[in-house]
Amino acid sequence: MRFLAEQWCADRDTIALLRGVERRRTYRLIQRWRDEFAMVNSTPLIPKSADRVVTVVWPRPSVAAIALGHPVSPWSPSLDNVAHKLAVARVRAALCGLQAGVWVPERTLLREAAIAAGNRPGVIRLDASLDGDRARFPRRHVHDGRYLYRGQWLSVEVELTLKRPSRQRVAATMLRAYKAMHAGDGLLYLYRGNRIGNALKRAIADLKTAGSLPTPFDIRLRDLDAVIERRSLELPAASVTTTGKEPHS
Repeated sequence: MRFLAEQWCADRDTIALLRGVERRRTYRLIQRWRDEFAMVNSTPLIPKSADRVVTVVWPRPSVAAIALGHPVSPWSPSLDNVAHKLAVARVRAALCGLQAGVWVPERTLLREAAIAAGNRPGVIRLDASLDGDRARFPRRHVHDGRYLYRGQWLSVEVELTLKRPSRQRVAATMLRAYKAMHAGDGLLYLYRGNRIGNALKRAIADLKTAGSLPTPFDIRLRDLDAVIERRSLELPAASVTTTGKEPHS
């Protein structure tokens, strides 16, 4: 339940991946959590850019508060916020499973950013929708998570769409994400589709040409669906972009 609370929600396939059980058993497990133990809510949704209905599962506020160790505000999925959250949850499940100490969730990073900005937990609504969180304290960039890979922390960005499609804005957004990293982190982009991957490669080239990145710099690009399928950042050479310092694969 802590995984669900930290990631806000997950779909049935992600829960099956975490539990190592088939879809039918996962459905029964969700039914028990919802109907017998009153721990979760669930609903069928078609996320943006999806071609099928998915069952979205999220913990009730009282359950999330116990799992996280602090009060939370009510949250529920919508067509606007759920696709990205489900993708991040699937990435974490694929790379980390239920292993502790190797992933810092965005929900924790948002809370830390709010406290650093001078907001006291319980005074602001730290755990409402993502947009709501970011509207309640100064707009410092918050990553989608941090992942411990081969002894180094990577700040994670999951890109399903280009929110700011112009070439200059993609580069500016990448630079902002790079500057927001914890000291010593690398920056890991997990992207869906060649269009987004190519835009990120151009952004790196533009930032490098402009002298906006340090030497060496550490930005890693990986195909989101390939990482989930292989449950690893180690992909065939043709699927990996490495820039800055070596080695990255």
